[in-house]
Amino acid sequence: MSYCIDTNIFIDAGERYYPPDIVPGFWKNLDGLIDAGRFKAPEMLIEELERKDDAWRQWVYDRKETLIVPMDMPQVEAVKRVMAAYEAQSSDVIRMTGDPFFIALALAQGLTVVTSESERKGKVKIPKICAALGVPSISLLEMMRRENWRLVAT
Repeated sequence: MSYCIDTNIFIDAGERYYPPDIVPGFWKNLDGLIDAGRFKAPEMLIEELERKDDAWRQWVYDRKETLIVPMDMPQVEAVKRVMAAYEAQSSDVIRMTGDPFFIALALAQGLTVVTSESERKGKVKIPKICAALGVPSISLLEMMRRENWRLVAT
C-alpha cells in the first residue's frame, strides 16, 4: 500500500508526538516508505510547512525530491473532481487551501490518504471527501499498524 501524507501528520509528529531527537525510529520508518516510493505528497506540503527551520521540517525539505510529486495533468483533473465533491457537500470552496491537492494526488495515483482530520459535525473534512470519491483515508496510527511499525525504547 502507498500513501499520500497530509501536512497535519508531519506537524503532529514533529511538534507533538514523535520529535526526531526523541523518536528517531519513526523518521527512519518514514524514510523506508519514501525510499520505496510508497510515501508521497503534493507540492502543497512545502507551502503549508511555511519554510520554518525546525529540525523535523528540515527533514521534510531534505527529502523534497523523493517525497513531493510535481503537479501533472492527472492531478489537475483529479482536483476538479475533488472540488466538485466539496461543492456537493455545500462546502465553501473559495476558502479551500491545501486539502484538495492531497486528496487529488491520492485519487490520481491510487494512494491512501493519511490524515489526522476526522469528521466533525458541520465541517467538511478530508475523510468525508475521500469517502465520497472512493479514496481510502486512514490515521497515522492505522498506517503504523498496517506497516507493522514498532517504536521501541533502546
